[in-house]
Amino acid sequence: MTIFTLKLPMQGPLKYINTYLVKDNEEGILIDTGLPTQEDVITLTNYLKAHGYPNLVVITHYHPDHMGLVRLFKDKSDILISDREFEYIAYLVSEEYEKEMRQYLLANGFPEEFIQKMFKNRSRFNEIIDSVNFNTVKDGDVVKFGQGQMRVLLTPGHTMGHICLAYDKVVFCGDHILQDITPNVSLLRLEDNPLKAYLESLDRIERLSVEQLYPAHGEPFKDVSKRVEEIKEHHKKRLEEIKNIISSFEKG
Repeated sequence: MTIFTLKLPMQGPLKYINTYLVKDNEEGILIDTGLPTQEDVITLTNYLKAHGYPNLVVITHYHPDHMGLVRLFKDKSDILISDREFEYIAYLVSEEYEKEMRQYLLANGFPEEFIQKMFKNRSRFNEIIDSVNFNTVKDGDVVKFGQGQMRVLLTPGHTMGHICLAYDKVVFCGDHILQDITPNVSLLRLEDNPLKAYLESLDRIERLSVEQLYPAHGEPFKDVSKRVEEIKEHHKKRLEEIKNIISSFEKG
């Protein structure tokens, strides 16, 4: 197995997203695609012309920096995404989503102009996935390429259907575990408990005895258990802060 790392530029403090082209013999898997910007289109296209187009494209989750260029592969490659993430995307672009989230946001004090902007940005997903045929995968599925194979690991928290890919003791982890920052954990459906799911997903990766993590942002790193414990401690402290704030209002 040969791993090629392409750093696709993006605005903001993260600066780039890692797109991984993993090859075995002449077959390859591309993990995530980058943003739907002209700069990323040119960079990715030129890179693949030099190293070969993938047989498979795997999307770790629905965020635009990960699936933004998926349409480039709609006629060239099989495109895989988790069944839970695919289900959420369908909900995200539905009228039901707008109705439920508008009610929730208004009830929690969000201004109308913020809500309108959020729903306007949501329309980009229809453009990103237009005419793309996704093949869904489930937790534990095996993705084969060349003589090698990767196992799908469902790791919800950052999104509802986020997945990692395990190859022996190596894991391509998307945004699930990052070395220098903690991924955003947001409430995406009203009935969910995303932080609980995220902490459980961290435990799952820690139990695998991973030797090397390949994240979507930052450099690959080895001490996975140490980083998992740091992230869990971070969330514990933040929860304590929130409890103290609530308690101070109750006393006031």
